[in-house]
Parts: sequence; structure tokens; C-alpha cells
Amino acid sequence: MAYQRRGSDLQPQRHILRSQAAGNLGESMMDSEVVPCSLVEIAPILRVASEVEPINPRVAYLCRFYAFEKAHRLDPTSSGRGVHQFKTTLIQRLERVQALQNAADKADCAQLTKAYQTAAVLFEVLRAVNLTESVEVADKRLYFLSL
Repeated sequence: MAYQRRGSDLQPQRHILRSQAAGNLGESMMDSEVVPCSLVEIAPILRVASEVEPINPRVAYLCRFYAFEKAHRLDPTSSGRGVHQFKTTLIQRLERVQALQNAADKADCAQLTKAYQTAAVLFEVLRAVNLTESVEVADKRLYFLSL
């Protein structure tokens, strides 16, 4: 590490690494700004993914997935400069998004199950309260199944 002299004390002079200057290939920089030269064809796809992500994350995921597939077709051995790191980072991001989506799907399924159980209990209570009136069970079950 080089030192730079300021007054009477010595200050370490830090060299900025290329990876620090480009960030750690984080979410925002990852897409179209840090595409290796040999994969320049996928830059527009990743740019679109970044643009549509706030509006429709699923479409952004599909764009990135397609970009990964195209990158693999363009350089299947990852021999180009920075291609291996880029593809690894992209696939890790895709896996992370997929894991989050799976967790959200499980939560949605649990919520739907709870809502269905609640509806079934409320329907049972309705039938018990309305003993004097005939409640058409078949129609009501079809209604709950269509929710």
C-alpha cells in the first residue's frame, strides 16, 4: 500500500479496484452497464428488464432469464473476459428472485387456504342460522370454489 504525505502524518493512499469502481455488480449496475464486450447483444434485453421491473417484476425476471440463455449461447464456455463472473452473477440474481417468488407464492397459498376455511365456517354458520329457510348448498359451494 502506498503512503501519501500530508503534513507530519502519513496517510495511506488507497487504490480503487476495478470491481469497486463498478460496484459489486449490484442490482442496478448489473443489467446493462456491466455487460462484457462479447455479450453486447444482451445489453438491450437487460436494459428493458431494468425499465419494466418497477411495473412488472415477473416480466423483468423473464427478460433476464432470456438474456442469460442468450449469453450462454453466445459464449457457452464463458471464455470471454468477464463472462464467467457476469453469468454467475446473473444466475445468482435469477435464483434469488425465484426464491423470493416461491416464498411469496407459499404465503399467498396459505392466505387463500385460510380464506377458504373461513368461508366454509361462515357458510356453516349461515346454514345453522337459517334453519327455517332453505339454503341451496350446491350453488354456494360453486361460488366458494370460484373465488
